[in-house]
Amino acid sequence: SKDKKLKTGGKLIHPSSRKAKQISRLECHAGRVVKKRQNTKAKYNNLRDRIQWFKDQLNETQTHLSQQEIHELIQRYLQRFQDELEQIELKNQIGQRQKTPQYASRKALIETTINTERHEYETNGIEIPNLTRIDAVKELRNWDGSIRLMPRLKLCLIKHNNSTSNKNDDDDDNQIVSIDNENESMDSDVE
Repeated sequence: SKDKKLKTGGKLIHPSSRKAKQISRLECHAGRVVKKRQNTKAKYNNLRDRIQWFKDQLNETQTHLSQQEIHELIQRYLQRFQDELEQIELKNQIGQRQKTPQYASRKALIETTINTERHEYETNGIEIPNLTRIDAVKELRNWDGSIRLMPRLKLCLIKHNNSTSNKNDDDDDNQIVSIDNENESMDSDVE
C-alpha cells in the first residue's frame, strides 16, 4: 500500500525531498525484515540439525538417558567435526607448497561453530532434546525432522557441571533446565 503511494511515475525526485526520505526508509525497512527472516531461518535450521543429530544417536532400545550419558553424548556432539578437521590438516600438509591453505574458510567455520557451542555448554547451557524423560524421547523418535513440528519437542538446557560455575550446582537437577516452547511459533516459511 505504501509502495503504491510512493511511486514517482518515472519522475526524478530531489534527493532531500520528503518522498526520497520515505522511499529510503521503506527500502531500509525491507532490508531489515529480510535480514531478520534470514537470521531466524538460520537459527531454526541450526537447532533442527542439532536435534536431528541427537535423534540419530539414540539406540532403538533406549527409552531415556541418564545425566552422565547425556553429558557423554554432548561431548561426542562437540567432537563431531574432528574427522573433517583432521582431513583438512592432512590435505594442507600434503600441499605445503601452496601459499593459501585449502579449505581455510570451512576450517574457520567449523572452529567457530565448535567454540560457540562449547562456550554455550560451559556457560548458559546447550539446548538439546530432553532425553531424561521417556515421553520426550518417544516424541523425538516420532518427529519427522521438520521445523514446523519442533515446538512439540521437549527441549532442555544442559550445562557443563564444572566447579568454575557461579551458581552452587551441587545437585544434578540444577544441570537440566526444561524449556517450554509450545507457545513459540515456528512459521512454515522458515523451512
